[in-house]
Amino acid sequence: MRRWLRSARVRWWTLAVLWLVILVIGITGFVKQGSAEGIDRTFLDNLYLTLQLATLDYSGSSGPMNWQLQLARFVVPILAASTVLQSATLVFRRELDRMRSARSSGHTIVCGLGETGSRVARAYLDAGERVVAIEPSVPVASAAGLSDRLDHLVEASAADPAALREAGLAGASRIVVVSGDDAANVEIVQAIATAASSSPRSAPVRCAVQLTDAELAVLLRAADLDATSALRTSWFSLHERGARALLSAHGPDLTGERPPHVMIMSMGRFGRSLLLALCQQWAALHPGAKLYPTVVDRAARGRWEALRLQHPALGEVCEPTLVDLDLDAPDPEEVQGFTALLAEDPPVWVAAVFAEEPRAIAHAMFLHQRLPGEVPIVVRTRTSGGLGALLDEQARGAFPGIVRFPFLERSCTPATIEGGVREQLAEAVHEDYLAQRPPGAPPSSLARPWAELSDEEREDSRARVDGIIAQLDAIGCDLVPLQRWGAPQTPLTDVDIDALAEAEHERWRAQREAQGWTYGPTKREATKENPFVRPWAELTPEGRASNLESARNLPAMLAGNGFEPVRRATPAAP
Repeated sequence: MRRWLRSARVRWWTLAVLWLVILVIGITGFVKQGSAEGIDRTFLDNLYLTLQLATLDYSGSSGPMNWQLQLARFVVPILAASTVLQSATLVFRRELDRMRSARSSGHTIVCGLGETGSRVARAYLDAGERVVAIEPSVPVASAAGLSDRLDHLVEASAADPAALREAGLAGASRIVVVSGDDAANVEIVQAIATAASSSPRSAPVRCAVQLTDAELAVLLRAADLDATSALRTSWFSLHERGARALLSAHGPDLTGERPPHVMIMSMGRFGRSLLLALCQQWAALHPGAKLYPTVVDRAARGRWEALRLQHPALGEVCEPTLVDLDLDAPDPEEVQGFTALLAEDPPVWVAAVFAEEPRAIAHAMFLHQRLPGEVPIVVRTRTSGGLGALLDEQARGAFPGIVRFPFLERSCTPATIEGGVREQLAEAVHEDYLAQRPPGAPPSSLARPWAELSDEEREDSRARVDGIIAQLDAIGCDLVPLQRWGAPQTPLTDVDIDALAEAEHERWRAQREAQGWTYGPTKREATKENPFVRPWAELTPEGRASNLESARNLPAMLAGNGFEPVRRATPAAP
């Protein structure tokens, strides 16, 4: 309630309502007075006399004071003073915010306050960060509804050096560029790079840049691992991140020898990213084997060919059944043929990933009526509210098997955006850990899906990723975007596997010892004892097995996430 009363918008609306009420009362009072005295005044005359009360001047009128005028002559000056004070406060606050943000440090700058930008800004604010936003469109900034929570709002283009200075680029801890246009985002990054090169900073500027084109983000994302320049740029696509998050949370089982029959409804940007991620994961687990998905879209063949041209290796691991079908304006014969296809070879997993939430839900229900009830149907929604919440309620009863995936909520998080490729690989490391847990293993607080882990619990996987990058570097390999699907370009030798396993164990042991763990014959949480907290040379073959298995599976895990190790011509200098 107090926060609501402190809102500048609420105060302005309150003043506007009070002005309207008092003007009506004042004009009514002057009309009654004129009628009693036989004075003929126009509406504008009465309005002028009412406004004149703000100066405590009643000389323009004569006659007895009725109760309306008695009230108006006290309230109008108070409202006038309040309006002036509110305006002065607003101007002073904006100027103070501008000067403070230009000199502040440790804050987050969000460039763009559209649907994605406002959600990103809100996520950082909810995480306790101070946020300065840059948005050239006043209506867009107002629609975001964050003005009272932001440290400062710069109403200018983020590509303007003056706007970056006003936002406090010199002291910002991070910048997130999330305008809706890729070309504009690249222009903003160029402006940030120019400003950062002349800014007296001791550390590089961390800049996360959204690209709506997932394929372009894939080409640029090797820069996520480059921290040598004055600007540490992380290019990301929400569609790519969201697709991998969907597979992590609700993906099909790809561990069997036979390829599962999966179906993807819609080949928009999200659908293309989902198909790519799915095929990469399948190829990493089953080198040389093909996946046979069904792809349904109003232009399925054309979009598949375009995607295959962009990713030539895709054709080696994926042979889809393409269904050109527009369910929004269906042809009866096409629908009949599609229904027959579902009956002849029903999929075991379906993803309805239309950009429009109502379409995704409607088509999911269409499929639910024509597939066995146990077939999971994942529906992409923008958020967990609205139609998504209704779907959850209905799915428990009438539509079991339908699962929603709140795309923006899973993608627009500080960890996902700022962590870049490291965060993506950290999630894959955790999935690998869950997959390797033997049946009947002792309970562990980490034996839960990634989405359910706290930020502190995720740190183990993040540290593991940092270790992977350092360990690959030590054996003369760089981590680069995946070029060959299936068989790795640089197979790891037995010597490499032994070196990686030993380095990972020593990293883990140092981390545990720093946390107070010591060697003990059995694992005890209360006393922080663990039988593996000792040097690699002292471990038994059974104690080394887990690290060796992880090292052997490392190329497959990386390939499933779009990366591969490539050996350098000469080892890096120590």
